[in-house]
Amino acid sequence: MQNSQAIADLMRGAIADQAVYGVSYALIGNDENESHFLGFQGENADAIPIEAGMRYDLASLTKVVGTSSRILQLLTAGKLRLQDPIGRFISGLDKPEITIRQLLQHRSGLRADIAHVWDFDRSSLIKAVKQMPQLCPTDTKTIYSDLNFMLLGWLIAKIDGDLSKSLQEHIFKPLNMTDTGYNPDQHNLANIVPTEYQAQRGGIIRGVVHDGKARLLDGVSGHAGLFSTIKDLTHFSQMYLHDGQYQGQQILPSSAFQLLSDNVAGGRTLGWRCWSQPAGLKLWHTGFTGTSIALDLVNQKAFICLTNRVYPTRENKRWLSWRLMAIHAFYGQSAMQMQ
Repeated sequence: MQNSQAIADLMRGAIADQAVYGVSYALIGNDENESHFLGFQGENADAIPIEAGMRYDLASLTKVVGTSSRILQLLTAGKLRLQDPIGRFISGLDKPEITIRQLLQHRSGLRADIAHVWDFDRSSLIKAVKQMPQLCPTDTKTIYSDLNFMLLGWLIAKIDGDLSKSLQEHIFKPLNMTDTGYNPDQHNLANIVPTEYQAQRGGIIRGVVHDGKARLLDGVSGHAGLFSTIKDLTHFSQMYLHDGQYQGQQILPSSAFQLLSDNVAGGRTLGWRCWSQPAGLKLWHTGFTGTSIALDLVNQKAFICLTNRVYPTRENKRWLSWRLMAIHAFYGQSAMQMQ
Protein backbone atom coordinates (compact mmCIF):
# COMPACT_ATOMS: atom_id res chain seq x y z
CA MET A 1 0.00 0.00 0.00
CA GLN A 2 1.15 3.53 -0.75
CA ASN A 3 2.99 5.07 2.22
CA SER A 4 3.08 1.80 4.18
CA GLN A 5 6.82 2.28 4.70
CA ALA A 6 6.28 5.85 5.86
CA ILE A 7 3.71 4.67 8.40
CA ALA A 8 6.02 1.86 9.56
CA ASP A 9 8.83 4.38 10.08
CA LEU A 10 6.50 6.63 12.08
CA MET A 11 5.36 3.77 14.31
CA ARG A 12 8.94 2.77 15.08
CA GLY A 13 9.86 6.40 15.57
CA ALA A 14 7.09 6.85 18.13
CA ILE A 15 8.35 3.89 20.16
CA ALA A 16 11.96 5.13 19.93
CA ASP A 17 10.73 8.56 21.09
CA GLN A 18 9.09 6.86 24.11
CA ALA A 19 5.76 8.29 23.02
CA VAL A 20 4.31 4.79 23.57
CA TYR A 21 5.64 1.40 24.63
CA GLY A 22 4.04 -0.50 21.78
CA VAL A 23 1.66 -0.30 18.83
CA SER A 24 -0.66 -2.62 16.91
CA TYR A 25 -1.66 -1.36 13.50
CA ALA A 26 -3.19 -2.58 10.26
CA LEU A 27 -3.33 -1.33 6.68
CA ILE A 28 -6.25 -2.64 4.65
CA GLY A 29 -6.84 -2.40 0.92
CA ASN A 30 -8.55 -4.18 -1.95
CA ASP A 31 -5.86 -6.81 -2.41
CA GLU A 32 -3.89 -6.54 0.82
CA ASN A 33 -4.27 -6.66 4.55
CA GLU A 34 -1.15 -6.23 6.62
CA SER A 35 -1.02 -6.21 10.41
CA HIS A 36 1.96 -5.24 12.56
CA PHE A 37 2.67 -5.65 16.26
CA LEU A 38 5.54 -3.63 17.72
CA GLY A 39 7.02 -3.14 21.17
CA PHE A 40 5.58 -3.96 24.57
CA GLN A 41 2.48 -3.35 26.65
CA GLY A 42 4.47 -1.41 29.23
CA GLU A 43 7.38 -1.70 31.61
CA ASN A 44 8.42 -3.98 34.50
CA ALA A 45 5.63 -6.54 35.03
CA ASP A 46 3.85 -5.12 31.97
CA ALA A 47 6.84 -5.64 29.64
CA ILE A 48 4.80 -8.14 27.62
CA PRO A 49 5.53 -8.21 23.88
CA ILE A 50 2.66 -6.92 21.74
CA GLU A 51 1.11 -9.80 19.78
CA ALA A 52 -1.86 -10.46 17.53
CA GLY A 53 -5.12 -10.92 19.43
CA MET A 54 -4.35 -8.49 22.23
CA ARG A 55 -7.33 -6.39 23.26
CA TYR A 56 -7.28 -2.63 23.68
CA ASP A 57 -9.55 -0.13 25.38
CA LEU A 58 -10.95 1.70 22.33
CA ALA A 59 -12.02 4.78 24.30
CA SER A 60 -13.91 7.12 21.92
CA LEU A 61 -13.67 4.73 18.98
CA THR A 62 -16.68 3.26 20.78
CA LYS A 63 -18.62 6.20 19.32
CA VAL A 64 -18.10 5.10 15.71
CA VAL A 65 -17.47 1.34 15.96
CA GLY A 66 -20.53 0.81 18.12
CA THR A 67 -22.94 3.67 18.66
CA SER A 68 -22.86 5.46 15.29
CA SER A 69 -23.04 2.20 13.34
CA ARG A 70 -26.12 1.05 15.23
CA ILE A 71 -27.77 4.49 14.92
CA LEU A 72 -27.18 4.37 11.15
CA GLN A 73 -28.90 0.97 11.07
CA LEU A 74 -31.87 2.33 13.02
CA LEU A 75 -32.10 5.39 10.76
CA THR A 76 -32.09 3.38 7.54
CA ALA A 77 -34.59 0.92 9.00
CA GLY A 78 -37.00 3.77 9.69
CA LYS A 79 -36.93 3.30 13.48
CA LEU A 80 -35.36 6.73 13.93
CA ARG A 81 -35.24 10.00 12.01
CA LEU A 82 -32.40 12.50 12.15
CA GLN A 83 -34.85 15.27 13.06
CA ASP A 84 -36.33 13.32 15.98
CA PRO A 85 -35.85 15.13 19.32
CA ILE A 86 -33.96 13.07 21.88
CA GLY A 87 -36.66 13.94 24.43
CA ARG A 88 -39.06 11.69 22.51
CA PHE A 89 -37.08 8.72 23.82
CA ILE A 90 -35.38 9.89 27.02
CA SER A 91 -37.15 11.69 29.86
CA GLY A 92 -35.86 14.26 32.33
CA LEU A 93 -33.72 16.25 29.90
CA ASP A 94 -32.95 19.96 30.26
CA LYS A 95 -33.01 20.33 26.46
CA PRO A 96 -35.33 17.61 25.11
CA GLU A 97 -35.57 19.34 21.71
CA ILE A 98 -31.95 18.50 20.73
CA THR A 99 -32.15 16.23 17.69
CA ILE A 100 -30.48 12.95 16.82
CA ARG A 101 -28.57 14.70 14.04
CA GLN A 102 -27.26 17.38 16.37
CA LEU A 103 -26.02 14.76 18.82
CA LEU A 104 -24.28 12.76 16.07
CA GLN A 105 -22.62 15.87 14.60
CA HIS A 106 -21.65 17.30 18.01
CA ARG A 107 -23.83 20.33 17.26
CA SER A 108 -26.01 20.05 20.38
CA GLY A 109 -24.33 22.89 22.25
CA LEU A 110 -23.66 20.63 25.25
CA ARG A 111 -20.33 20.90 27.02
CA ALA A 112 -17.55 18.46 26.18
CA ASP A 113 -17.35 16.59 29.47
CA ILE A 114 -18.23 16.50 33.14
CA ALA A 115 -15.58 17.74 35.55
CA HIS A 116 -14.58 15.87 38.72
CA VAL A 117 -16.31 12.69 37.61
CA TRP A 118 -15.26 10.74 40.71
CA ASP A 119 -17.43 13.06 42.81
CA PHE A 120 -20.44 11.32 41.23
CA ASP A 121 -22.07 7.93 41.54
CA ARG A 122 -24.06 6.25 38.77
CA SER A 123 -27.40 7.94 39.46
CA SER A 124 -25.98 11.42 40.04
CA LEU A 125 -23.90 11.13 36.85
CA ILE A 126 -26.97 10.22 34.79
CA LYS A 127 -28.89 13.13 36.31
CA ALA A 128 -25.99 15.52 35.61
CA VAL A 129 -25.84 14.50 31.95
CA LYS A 130 -29.59 14.86 31.50
CA GLN A 131 -29.68 18.25 33.21
CA MET A 132 -26.50 19.71 31.68
CA PRO A 133 -27.25 23.20 30.30
CA GLN A 134 -26.06 24.15 26.83
CA LEU A 135 -22.93 26.25 26.33
CA CYS A 136 -24.44 27.65 23.13
CA PRO A 137 -27.59 27.18 21.01
CA THR A 138 -27.82 24.13 18.75
CA ASP A 139 -26.16 24.27 15.33
CA THR A 140 -24.11 27.36 16.17
CA LYS A 141 -20.84 25.67 17.16
CA THR A 142 -19.23 22.23 16.98
CA ILE A 143 -18.31 21.04 20.48
CA TYR A 144 -17.00 17.48 20.56
CA SER A 145 -18.81 16.02 23.56
CA ASP A 146 -18.98 12.69 25.32
CA LEU A 147 -22.41 13.72 26.58
CA ASN A 148 -23.87 13.57 23.08
CA PHE A 149 -22.95 9.91 22.75
CA MET A 150 -23.94 8.98 26.27
CA LEU A 151 -27.43 10.15 25.27
CA LEU A 152 -27.26 8.20 22.01
CA GLY A 153 -26.22 5.07 23.91
CA TRP A 154 -29.25 5.45 26.16
CA LEU A 155 -31.36 5.94 23.04
CA ILE A 156 -30.19 2.61 21.60
CA ALA A 157 -30.92 0.93 24.94
CA LYS A 158 -34.42 2.45 24.93
CA ILE A 159 -35.16 1.08 21.45
CA ASP A 160 -33.33 -2.28 21.61
CA GLY A 161 -33.53 -3.02 25.33
CA ASP A 162 -29.80 -3.16 26.12
CA LEU A 163 -26.86 -1.31 24.52
CA SER A 164 -24.28 -4.06 24.93
CA LYS A 165 -26.57 -6.81 23.63
CA SER A 166 -27.74 -4.62 20.76
CA LEU A 167 -24.22 -3.97 19.48
CA GLN A 168 -23.35 -7.65 19.79
CA GLU A 169 -26.44 -8.77 17.90
CA HIS A 170 -26.52 -6.17 15.15
CA ILE A 171 -22.84 -5.34 14.56
CA PHE A 172 -20.23 -7.51 16.23
CA LYS A 173 -21.74 -10.96 15.70
CA PRO A 174 -22.52 -10.45 11.97
CA LEU A 175 -19.00 -9.08 11.49
CA ASN A 176 -17.41 -12.01 13.35
CA MET A 177 -15.91 -9.56 15.84
CA THR A 178 -15.52 -12.25 18.48
CA ASP A 179 -13.19 -10.27 20.77
CA THR A 180 -15.13 -6.99 20.78
CA GLY A 181 -17.43 -5.83 23.54
CA TYR A 182 -17.81 -4.16 26.90
CA ASN A 183 -16.34 -5.50 30.15
CA PRO A 184 -13.88 -8.09 28.79
CA ASP A 185 -13.38 -11.45 30.45
CA GLN A 186 -10.88 -11.09 33.29
CA HIS A 187 -9.42 -14.60 33.01
CA ASN A 188 -6.58 -13.62 30.67
CA LEU A 189 -5.54 -10.16 31.73
CA ALA A 190 -2.11 -10.51 30.11
CA ASN A 191 -3.94 -10.42 26.77
CA ILE A 192 -5.50 -7.03 27.57
CA VAL A 193 -3.24 -4.02 27.11
CA PRO A 194 -3.23 -1.83 30.27
CA THR A 195 -3.94 1.88 30.27
CA GLU A 196 -3.23 4.41 33.02
CA TYR A 197 -1.97 4.35 36.59
CA GLN A 198 -4.70 5.84 38.78
CA ALA A 199 -4.16 5.72 42.53
CA GLN A 200 -7.86 6.15 43.29
CA ARG A 201 -8.53 2.97 41.28
CA GLY A 202 -5.78 0.88 42.84
CA GLY A 203 -2.95 1.27 40.34
CA ILE A 204 -2.58 0.34 36.68
CA ILE A 205 -5.94 -0.12 34.95
CA ARG A 206 -6.10 -3.38 32.98
CA GLY A 207 -9.22 -4.97 31.53
CA VAL A 208 -11.50 -2.33 33.06
CA VAL A 209 -12.63 0.74 31.10
CA HIS A 210 -10.31 3.73 31.48
CA ASP A 211 -12.97 6.41 31.02
CA GLY A 212 -14.40 7.47 34.36
CA LYS A 213 -17.95 8.12 33.20
CA ALA A 214 -18.16 4.75 31.47
CA ARG A 215 -16.77 3.12 34.63
CA LEU A 216 -19.57 4.66 36.71
CA LEU A 217 -22.04 3.28 34.16
CA ASP A 218 -20.79 -0.27 34.83
CA GLY A 219 -18.46 -0.15 31.82
CA VAL A 220 -21.22 0.26 29.21
CA SER A 221 -21.80 3.56 27.46
CA GLY A 222 -22.31 5.02 24.02
CA HIS A 223 -19.21 7.20 24.24
CA ALA A 224 -16.61 4.75 25.58
CA GLY A 225 -16.17 1.27 27.02
CA LEU A 226 -15.58 -1.07 24.09
CA PHE A 227 -12.49 -3.28 23.92
CA SER A 228 -11.34 -4.81 20.65
CA THR A 229 -8.48 -6.21 18.58
CA ILE A 230 -6.81 -5.41 15.28
CA LYS A 231 -8.45 -8.47 13.69
CA ASP A 232 -11.95 -7.45 14.71
CA LEU A 233 -11.50 -3.85 13.63
CA THR A 234 -10.19 -5.11 10.29
CA HIS A 235 -13.54 -6.85 9.78
CA PHE A 236 -15.34 -3.65 10.77
CA SER A 237 -13.28 -1.55 8.37
CA GLN A 238 -13.72 -4.00 5.51
CA MET A 239 -17.47 -3.66 5.91
CA TYR A 240 -17.28 0.13 5.61
CA LEU A 241 -14.97 -0.12 2.59
CA HIS A 242 -17.37 -2.45 0.78
CA ASP A 243 -20.54 -0.38 0.92
CA GLY A 244 -21.73 -1.94 4.16
CA GLN A 245 -21.25 -5.58 3.13
CA TYR A 246 -19.27 -8.26 4.91
CA GLN A 247 -19.07 -11.86 3.70
CA GLY A 248 -22.32 -11.57 1.76
CA GLN A 249 -24.27 -9.85 4.54
CA GLN A 250 -25.46 -6.23 4.29
CA ILE A 251 -24.56 -4.90 7.72
CA LEU A 252 -25.10 -1.25 6.80
CA PRO A 253 -27.54 -0.44 3.98
CA SER A 254 -26.10 1.55 1.09
CA SER A 255 -28.39 4.41 2.06
CA ALA A 256 -26.35 4.83 5.26
CA PHE A 257 -23.41 6.07 3.19
CA GLN A 258 -25.62 8.64 1.51
CA LEU A 259 -26.61 9.85 4.95
CA LEU A 260 -22.93 10.25 5.83
CA SER A 261 -22.33 12.29 2.67
CA ASP A 262 -25.44 14.42 3.07
CA ASN A 263 -24.98 15.38 6.73
CA VAL A 264 -21.69 17.21 7.10
CA ALA A 265 -21.27 20.21 9.40
CA GLY A 266 -18.22 21.67 11.12
CA GLY A 267 -15.91 19.08 9.62
CA ARG A 268 -17.99 16.21 10.93
CA THR A 269 -20.68 13.88 9.67
CA LEU A 270 -22.84 11.40 11.63
CA GLY A 271 -20.41 10.31 14.34
CA TRP A 272 -17.27 10.53 12.20
CA ARG A 273 -14.81 13.31 11.48
CA CYS A 274 -14.31 14.16 7.79
CA TRP A 275 -10.72 14.31 6.61
CA SER A 276 -11.35 16.32 3.45
CA GLN A 277 -13.74 16.91 0.58
CA PRO A 278 -15.69 15.28 -0.95
CA ALA A 279 -17.41 15.17 2.40
CA GLY A 280 -18.30 11.85 3.94
CA LEU A 281 -15.90 9.77 1.84
CA LYS A 282 -12.81 10.06 4.03
CA LEU A 283 -13.74 9.31 7.61
CA TRP A 284 -11.62 9.16 10.75
CA HIS A 285 -11.83 9.15 14.53
CA THR A 286 -9.52 8.92 17.51
CA GLY A 287 -9.72 7.76 21.12
CA PHE A 288 -8.21 9.21 24.30
CA THR A 289 -6.14 6.08 25.00
CA GLY A 290 -4.30 6.59 21.70
CA THR A 291 -6.48 4.64 19.29
CA SER A 292 -7.52 5.67 15.78
CA ILE A 293 -9.33 4.51 12.65
CA ALA A 294 -9.06 6.18 9.24
CA LEU A 295 -11.24 5.09 6.30
CA ASP A 296 -10.76 6.16 2.70
CA LEU A 297 -13.99 5.11 1.03
CA VAL A 298 -12.84 6.59 -2.29
CA ASN A 299 -9.78 4.38 -2.63
CA GLN A 300 -11.14 1.54 -0.46
CA LYS A 301 -8.37 1.48 2.10
CA ALA A 302 -8.17 1.76 5.87
CA PHE A 303 -5.64 2.38 8.64
CA ILE A 304 -6.27 1.10 12.16
CA CYS A 305 -3.91 1.96 15.00
CA LEU A 306 -4.23 0.74 18.59
CA THR A 307 -1.96 1.68 21.46
CA ASN A 308 -1.92 2.65 25.13
CA ARG A 309 -0.54 6.18 25.06
CA VAL A 310 -1.83 7.00 28.58
CA TYR A 311 0.39 4.30 30.12
CA PRO A 312 1.51 4.95 32.77
CA THR A 313 0.30 8.56 32.67
CA ARG A 314 -1.74 10.81 30.39
CA GLU A 315 0.86 13.54 30.94
CA ASN A 316 2.97 12.03 28.14
CA LYS A 317 1.33 13.61 25.07
CA ARG A 318 4.05 12.87 22.51
CA TRP A 319 1.98 10.16 20.80
CA LEU A 320 -0.64 12.68 19.66
CA SER A 321 1.66 14.26 17.06
CA TRP A 322 3.00 10.87 15.90
CA ARG A 323 -0.57 9.61 15.44
CA LEU A 324 -1.58 12.63 13.39
CA MET A 325 1.52 12.30 11.19
CA ALA A 326 0.64 8.66 10.53
CA ILE A 327 -2.92 9.55 9.53
CA HIS A 328 -1.57 12.27 7.24
CA ALA A 329 0.72 9.68 5.65
CA PHE A 330 -2.17 7.25 5.22
CA TYR A 331 -4.16 9.86 3.31
CA GLY A 332 -1.16 10.50 1.09
CA GLN A 333 0.36 13.65 2.49
CA SER A 334 4.14 13.78 2.87
CA ALA A 335 5.96 15.23 5.85
CA MET A 336 6.74 18.28 3.71
CA GLN A 337 3.04 18.84 3.02
CA MET A 338 2.25 18.61 6.72
CA GLN A 339 4.53 21.53 7.63
